[in-house]
Amino acid sequence: MAVYKVNFLAHLLVLGMFLLVSTDVKGCTKECGNLGYGICPRSEGSPENPICTNCCSGYKGCNYYSANGTFICEGQSDPKNPKGCPRNCDAKIAYSKCSRSKGKTIIYPTGCTTCCTGYKGCYYFDIDGKFVCEGESIEPKGCTQECDPRVAYMTCPSSGLAKLNQVCVNCCTAGEGCKLYDHDGSLLCTGEPQSYISAA
Repeated sequence: MAVYKVNFLAHLLVLGMFLLVSTDVKGCTKECGNLGYGICPRSEGSPENPICTNCCSGYKGCNYYSANGTFICEGQSDPKNPKGCPRNCDAKIAYSKCSRSKGKTIIYPTGCTTCCTGYKGCYYFDIDGKFVCEGESIEPKGCTQECDPRVAYMTCPSSGLAKLNQVCVNCCTAGEGCKLYDHDGSLLCTGEPQSYISAA
């Protein structure tokens, strides 16, 4: 009987811990953000194809190495608070190793990305270049299927660029090369390859 009570209490404790952890998980909103571009420091270069950078302009969180693998420095430029650095190439630096190693270094346009759905380790800026936030998501988020009410019509290469009216689409779900327009005729965005947008 005592063993049963201990097992039951242990079960309740585990369940309580699970509920505590699961309620702490942040859910992302589904609206697209109004971000101008993102910077995601990535590993670049190789001994055969060296990069052109220096320790000052290299990104914080990235380590820089010579062609023979000797550590040179960690980057000093923080995307949140960029330094004024010279643009010259340091001949000693051949390649970098950063915490994130795949994808594009600069994401422009950001597509249907918010601070919540953006990758952790990526830095997002508004259209004027002012720092907005660091991404909060560890895993990539797919496109939301919600209609963007701003879209009046779109044109796509597959339709011969004819106007497609009353479409349920957003900047993320639009096909590659499709252009989405507002009610006043201004361009909202151009659709990007889905594998690129969903990883942003």
